[in-house]
Amino acid sequence: MKNKLISFLLLFFLSCLFPNATLATGNIKHVIVIGVDAMSVGGIKQANTPHFHEYMRNGAYSLRTRNVLPTISAPNWEAMLTSSGVALTGVTSNDWRNDNYSLPPAVTTENSRYPDIFYVLKRSDPTLKTASIHQWEGFGYLYDHHFVDIDATCKDERATTDKVIEVIKKEKPNFLFIHFDQCDHAGHVFGHMTPKYIRAVESADQLASEIVNSTKEAGIFDETLFIIVADHGGKGKDHGHETLQGNEVPFILYGKSVKKGYEIPALVRLYDVGATAAFVFQAEMPQAWEGRPVECAFEGSAEPQHLIGTCMAPSTLIPLISPHKPNGEVGGLFVHKKALVTIECAGTDGKIRYTTDGSVPTVHSEVYIHPFEMTSSGVVKATWFGNDGKKSDCSKGYFRVVKLVTKNTGVAYKLYKGINLTKVPDFSLLKPILQGKTLEINTDEMENKIGENTALVFQGFINIDKAGTYTFFTRSDDGSKLYIDGNQIVDNDGDHGVQERQGAVDLTKGRHAIKVEYFNASGGCFLNCLISGPGMPRQIIAPDLLENN
Repeated sequence: MKNKLISFLLLFFLSCLFPNATLATGNIKHVIVIGVDAMSVGGIKQANTPHFHEYMRNGAYSLRTRNVLPTISAPNWEAMLTSSGVALTGVTSNDWRNDNYSLPPAVTTENSRYPDIFYVLKRSDPTLKTASIHQWEGFGYLYDHHFVDIDATCKDERATTDKVIEVIKKEKPNFLFIHFDQCDHAGHVFGHMTPKYIRAVESADQLASEIVNSTKEAGIFDETLFIIVADHGGKGKDHGHETLQGNEVPFILYGKSVKKGYEIPALVRLYDVGATAAFVFQAEMPQAWEGRPVECAFEGSAEPQHLIGTCMAPSTLIPLISPHKPNGEVGGLFVHKKALVTIECAGTDGKIRYTTDGSVPTVHSEVYIHPFEMTSSGVVKATWFGNDGKKSDCSKGYFRVVKLVTKNTGVAYKLYKGINLTKVPDFSLLKPILQGKTLEINTDEMENKIGENTALVFQGFINIDKAGTYTFFTRSDDGSKLYIDGNQIVDNDGDHGVQERQGAVDLTKGRHAIKVEYFNASGGCFLNCLISGPGMPRQIIAPDLLENN
């Protein structure tokens, strides 16, 4: 009688601490996180991924999961490991190291690290067996190795999978975090959503199925929860910084005690990965953690409450405006030819609405029915409006329609070769190796001439029709600077991926000198220059605004 009373009181106490624990966790004894670097929502949708789709049909999922900024690997893997964002962890870049950082962590453990999931689990139950097997070496810098029993870095995805299967069969770890890197590599080298990127996503699908099957062979499948997730998506050959394609990732829960075919109605964040694992093992979570367990995904758990607002439709329903290029540019330059606009969307239960003046589409905007022609330069924007009240993010395309080209149209350029460039060089110390004229201030026309340690200067004049305040933007990989009338307006310098910076200036009506300096250190090159002002929506600077002398 006494033992029964003790057992009852213990269960009552646990139910107070974890109200859904007995319902949600069941007999889960193993949690395996399958992390795929740069695997986007669009990638899973477009690729042949039968296993991921099976796990969604027989599990719970969210294709609207948000990551953290900046949209790079280390801060986002750290968010999963620590259920916290950059402001708390201090992991601001891929260069972060525990002994070399700018922003210190908000709280630290006895080992001077921000508390991660391995630490939390071991602190809760030292008998739990933990493991980390990863392809990207940088992943290993992000957690406290003192609390990881099995730790391995592998050369490629095949070796990673083989090691994972070996560990599952021999060691049967309670918590295993896996990192695959092939999608990120394909995205940077070939571009996101290209055929080779899609094949990398399909490879991740196949490898995930091998891992799931290995738990069956090890006899632990019926006690295992699988979490399939990515750190970021991508756009063009970059991570898609500050875009839905880059900041929205798949999140799939599959296995023991998970609801079947359940699309998670609550907003899921990468913070929630570590919190969900801690919840399953009934481990006490640090007060500093920002993540919340995705409790509603488990059998017997109540639906989430206080869902204020409507979640945006997933990035796969963003209308696709054509023409578009592999580097992510939508629209283009049309000289003496028609600018025919086509808009497509995967959504069937709704309508595409669009504008051509740069304004954001509303429920009152024009409904897209068939392709149309842009007869002058402008910005096309399109949004999918679902019949259920949801809507997609707005896509946009910059169309520059030029009907007359003279010898003065565009700007002059000079191309230079530098050494070990990390910022825009002092051009007075260099001699140009190539010079000429180009219609726009970008890298489109001379991409095949730009290699490693290459720099460019574009110079000419811009015609302003109406006096007022104008904002100039440069989007570049790597650094760029923009000058108006000899004054620096935009500073986007440094060795970095595609990023945008801006600056404003008051201009009188008439002609003003414009100069743009740019450099490419290594890898892919990219530069675009944009303008907005009185009566002018944000758009790429069109050739008919430019003069080279």
